[in-house]
Amino acid sequence: MTSEMTDDPERPWAEYREGIIATAIAIVVEGVNWFAFDHSQPGTILAVSVALVGLLLVITRLALQSYIKATFRSTFGVTMERVERLTEIADLSVRSNVSSISGLLETYLRVGEPEFAPVRRQIVEDAAEKMRKLAVEKRTPVLETPDYYAWLFDQFDNVREGGYIHAVSLSSDLEWNDSQVEKKFLEKNLESARSGVKVSRIFVAREETLAKFIKLPPIEAHTKEVENGLVGYWVSRNQLEKAAPDLLKSIREGFIDFNGHVALEDVFDSDGGARGEVTLLPADLERMQSIYMKLQNMAEPLSKMTGLAVGTQPDPSASAVTQAAVPVLTAGADPGTSPSATAMVAQVPPASPVPALDPAPPVPPDPPAVESPAE
Repeated sequence: MTSEMTDDPERPWAEYREGIIATAIAIVVEGVNWFAFDHSQPGTILAVSVALVGLLLVITRLALQSYIKATFRSTFGVTMERVERLTEIADLSVRSNVSSISGLLETYLRVGEPEFAPVRRQIVEDAAEKMRKLAVEKRTPVLETPDYYAWLFDQFDNVREGGYIHAVSLSSDLEWNDSQVEKKFLEKNLESARSGVKVSRIFVAREETLAKFIKLPPIEAHTKEVENGLVGYWVSRNQLEKAAPDLLKSIREGFIDFNGHVALEDVFDSDGGARGEVTLLPADLERMQSIYMKLQNMAEPLSKMTGLAVGTQPDPSASAVTQAAVPVLTAGADPGTSPSATAMVAQVPPASPVPALDPAPPVPPDPPAVESPAE
């Protein structure tokens, strides 16, 4: 009975159901007694007794409810009405209701040992703070690594054909590695892209590490799977630090925006653990969309960067920033007499075996000079 002590808005009669049932039984008994037994005294006594039992049950229920509410108010300084409002936000079960909160309260009251009092109060205070953050800030606490990936994978499954997934990555070594869970993360990206979801990711990376970075399998996939809907872009971190430091700062540690409805903001630890906070706050979602659009205006397709390395010429269609990112050492240059050229060679590894998806058109040779006829 204690698991359903409080009001259920969908069943306002629930807390009086014993009395209602008993009254109905009493009416039936008295009706049978009236017509079948000519209103006998034993039949009337039985009907009245059933009605009284129902009334006592209702009184007992209401008294117990009042006791629980008073105990909750004196212990926490809040009323059950505020707890009922919390249940509209916290999904404690498949269907959140006040009965769940009553069950938690009953368990709390059963922990009566004074030795557990500080721990009991701390648990409640921690839960209250997490609920406040959900209710007011529309953000979760930092999800630990298993919860982080579980939430991510569910969101990839929830986005349907025609939707989009926009991500911004700061290209951290902690983020892109060959762990099993990161391989599954890449597979989820590919599955969504192939199902008709527009998956695009902007990598903010330094110019001097770009050629090495592109060779990482997860990054390389953003150049190979363009036709399947997984598209990667690159923005120079060097340029952001000089021209737009506030924009770079606003990225924080990166994020993933799922269809403009919900997003996850990355929080990486030095131990390599991937963590993050889920947000539904409109201001957060608008901020992320604005960051993505600003970076998109500065970005180059990552597929244009795969063919740039020592001994090749930059794509003429690429921007000046792109061409500057991968220096070219011409055949006539002497690395021994040019320290800067030697540094360039050290910074840029050999060309990637992945062909560029958007190669530059061949440049036709200059036509032979034609001598003017002598006058």
